[in-house]
Amino acid sequence: MTKYNQTFKQQVVDFYFQHEESLSLTCRTFTVSKRTLRRWIAQYQHSGIKGLAVLHTKRTYTPEFKYHVIQTVQNRDMTVEQAYLYFGIANPSTIHQWLKSFQQCGIEGLHPKPKGRPAMKKPRYAKMPPPPKTEEERLRLRILELETENAYLKKCQQLDREKMRKKPTPSKN
Repeated sequence: MTKYNQTFKQQVVDFYFQHEESLSLTCRTFTVSKRTLRRWIAQYQHSGIKGLAVLHTKRTYTPEFKYHVIQTVQNRDMTVEQAYLYFGIANPSTIHQWLKSFQQCGIEGLHPKPKGRPAMKKPRYAKMPPPPKTEEERLRLRILELETENAYLKKCQQLDREKMRKKPTPSKN
């Protein structure tokens, strides 16, 4: 949600022009920063009332577009403030972020980055063997199950016996 709607911005800009373009008076009257007011005035002078419109959709820019804007600024064809108005970008700080990313990572820095927490990998579970097709396969599988169960029970009995041996016997005094 935006802090200021279009009608408020229009009132502030109109007040500014009606009072002999007094930046300080306008800022005090409406309690907005000078930077914000200058941006609104520049948007209004460049695009009229449409420049003050509140965009309710998040705008995404292609890496090619970002690169074009950066090249325009770096070649000294335009300043950042002129470029954001010319290209219709919401805020000059967006261009500053692109410049910083471009200087740090090159063209790769202009590509969108994944947001949020990465998805967890799905755990791998042991696959169940396919159901037996013949009676012989079914019987072999049953024998294997019984042998496994038998080995497990034998191991449990062995551990119980070892536990009993290690247990100290109470002395008779």
